[in-house]
Amino acid sequence: MATERKKREWFELGAAAYARVHPGRFDQPTYVCPICAGPFTVEALADKRLTAEHVPPRSFGGRELLLTCKDCNNSAGTKLDADAKTKEDVQLAMAGTLERPHRIKATIGDMRVNGELLKSEGQYSLQIPPTINKPGTSKALPNVARVGTQLTIEYKHFAELGAKISWFRSGYLALFAVTGYELALDPAMEIVRKQILECDDRRMITFTSEAPQDIPLTVRRILGVLAPEWHRGWAVEFGRYFLHFPALGDTSFYDRMAAHAFEPVTHYSYRYLGWPSEPTFGLRRITDAA
Repeated sequence: MATERKKREWFELGAAAYARVHPGRFDQPTYVCPICAGPFTVEALADKRLTAEHVPPRSFGGRELLLTCKDCNNSAGTKLDADAKTKEDVQLAMAGTLERPHRIKATIGDMRVNGELLKSEGQYSLQIPPTINKPGTSKALPNVARVGTQLTIEYKHFAELGAKISWFRSGYLALFAVTGYELALDPAMEIVRKQILECDDRRMITFTSEAPQDIPLTVRRILGVLAPEWHRGWAVEFGRYFLHFPALGDTSFYDRMAAHAFEPVTHYSYRYLGWPSEPTFGLRRITDAA
């Protein structure tokens, strides 16, 4: 957990980075939230209007990396990160690689119950714990759970768009931690921040992609994409998830991404920027913590 001293360091570094890009905009050191672009003076640390943000979310092993405002930080947890976590758990459960029982709903004949699904040694097992069901469920279950009875498993619902935007948000914050305000507040990034803030509707056709391989989420990289030409810009990787961002001034980036969305790409060229252990906001070289 970031100490108050560490958060003060991040504030001062961010304020200096903003002042370099927009000199004279404010008459005292000011940290601008990279998502909503709201300005905050140092007092916002004491009253908790500025908070330390985990990148990626803590539920995926992320650690605190930079500051965002309390409203932006809290809204992500309820609207976006929960969808991303549920999607990941459902996929692991379906693949039989989830290490803990996965909560599901089951319909056995005409009886609907809460259950826990677990795969062990190539076999799925379904348990119906009394503690997560209505009283009397255990007594009634043997009357319907007979050989030949139809069983339907229903996984917890999640919003696919919300899950995508959660990773997109984390990718944007990681990129901001490295490049700072020059890129984050560039006109080409306006649609990125709008998509993160207005997360109920899709603003771009293509802004994420998923590799077919099962890559551990601990693999995290920031990449400067050099080729193909239509994809020049930035990519941030979290395991099999790739998040795509434009270069400075490239306001047509996502239009090109959409136009080439279904074309096979045989070769990518990129430069590897490492992964930030601390924010630098473009003021100094990042360190590679990967």
